[in-house]
Amino acid sequence: MHKFLLVITVLLLVSCQTTKKESKEKPEVRWVKDNVITSNELPKVEIKVDKVFDFAGKFDFEITANSNEYSEEIQGKVIASGERYVFVSTDKEHDVSKLFIIQFEGFLPENDLIYNYKFDNADFIGENKYRHNTWYYDTKESIKENPKGEWAKTISFLKAKDFHLEDHVMMSRYVGLASEDRKNEIIIFYHEMLKKATGYSLDEWQNHQGPQKIILMDSLFIERSRKSFSITKG
Repeated sequence: MHKFLLVITVLLLVSCQTTKKESKEKPEVRWVKDNVITSNELPKVEIKVDKVFDFAGKFDFEITANSNEYSEEIQGKVIASGERYVFVSTDKEHDVSKLFIIQFEGFLPENDLIYNYKFDNADFIGENKYRHNTWYYDTKESIKENPKGEWAKTISFLKAKDFHLEDHVMMSRYVGLASEDRKNEIIIFYHEMLKKATGYSLDEWQNHQGPQKIILMDSLFIERSRKSFSITKG
């Protein structure tokens, strides 16, 4: 009887130790709460997103070498991976007026690729420098050019959640390094639907507006994008 109780006690102790080991899961690296995304690494940062946006979710992605900027020996191979955190501003019909995306991305450790951006003229946002540019583009054409790219995956992600976007989009992008070895980066995207925001289609915007008007509207767009988030840490 004593031997039986001893065996049971030993088994319970082993079981408890195993449970404790299994419960020591890796701490969560990133999470979103109350429109604040917190990242504990690569980079360590806290970004507050404007309340006009709702968090729609996040998805992982991979990047394949498919352009002539990469050597022939790695063409077609997965060279980087990351995750996208997507926020939307919509009406009751799920028609999107604005998108806000935070992307964490890094080259895989088995390759020697790095992000070679220059930051000489970049501005600090928080404690990190961010390069900035704006793009105006056709969503369908962009997906045709890169059907496996992050934008194509974002559109599929949003459609699966029954969100609807215009074909023509304006984007303000902020790019920063996320590690000293330059193998990781963070990208902040602010999108507006072009027609909703300006009243113009892409053709009307590019070909039928005077340069002074485009410069003015572009600067106002950049100002709106900058007000859409703040970096409280990092």
